[in-house]
Amino acid sequence: MNYLKLTSAAKPVHRQSGFTLVELMVAMGLGLLVITIAGGALLLGRQGFEAVDSGTQMRDKQRLVIDLITRTIVQAGFEDFGSANATFRANADIKTLEPDLFGWNNALYTPKPGLNISETTTTTNGNRSSKCGSVTDTSCLNGSDILVVRYQGIDSPQDNKKADNSMINCGGSGEKGLTTNDLNERGASLFHVAAVNGEPSLYCTYYNHAKGEWADSSPLIEGVESFQLLYGTDGVVPNTVPVVTSGTQDSIAERWLRADQLTVAGNAQATRDNWRRVRAIRVGMVLRGPVGSAQQAVASTFRPLGESYTDKTNDTGAELTVAKDGRLRTTSSFTVHVRNDLTTR
Repeated sequence: MNYLKLTSAAKPVHRQSGFTLVELMVAMGLGLLVITIAGGALLLGRQGFEAVDSGTQMRDKQRLVIDLITRTIVQAGFEDFGSANATFRANADIKTLEPDLFGWNNALYTPKPGLNISETTTTTNGNRSSKCGSVTDTSCLNGSDILVVRYQGIDSPQDNKKADNSMINCGGSGEKGLTTNDLNERGASLFHVAAVNGEPSLYCTYYNHAKGEWADSSPLIEGVESFQLLYGTDGVVPNTVPVVTSGTQDSIAERWLRADQLTVAGNAQATRDNWRRVRAIRVGMVLRGPVGSAQQAVASTFRPLGESYTDKTNDTGAELTVAKDGRLRTTSSFTVHVRNDLTTR
């Protein structure tokens, strides 16, 4: 009997193989290098995006603050000649009449200064250093100034108990017209820099005639680290009683002065008269972004009013030196010409 011998096809023998230790180390090294490069590129791209985003936000803040301050300053001295109840500076007692523009240099605002601000002792030139207390960084010690603007409001033609909102204060509320012959009923807006939780901002307060007091300050623009002001004056000698001349001034700003240079020591009336000779205001600011918004952390010095208007010897806020805090910063300076006649003639 014959048997068939079954044989299976020969299976190929596969030897197992892998990376050697050297090959594995090289592969891991190359992988880590790729990850490091990709991570660095991602981080750099993110930093660039944040810097661009912060820069865009600061430009938006610049436009907003320039528009707000310009709009308020050009209202200075407005008189509603169409109102039957209006009283005008030409008929007022200039010995006690508050000026339409006023301010302090290197000063920290003290709430509720009263309506006759030209004689207040709660806010004074140069008091910022002492008022900052334990805060020693540029959120408070920045030499910032204070500006006060006054103007008459206008009543709504439909309801004389309401404003027509053509004249508004820095808080965005419309100002009513005068109801008596007291020019102290004029609207008043006050700009100053204060810090909350270490972040400086441009603040606004306005006089609430219904309550007979200044409203609580409210922040307008965050990140305003320095707010500097110079006043273009007509016929003013620093800290000197103005000379009364025949005729009128030419309304041309001939000299740029600080707020403290318009003050005549011991003579509030002369101080007010100097303020009535302001024809223009130069505004300088330093705005800053959040920590980490700059791609490099470097110490810098900024001149918010511009190189030509910098007097670091006599003006504390003319220069602002900042530490390496990684914040993106920008300066902004502009000039606003006073539209209305501020004199009492």
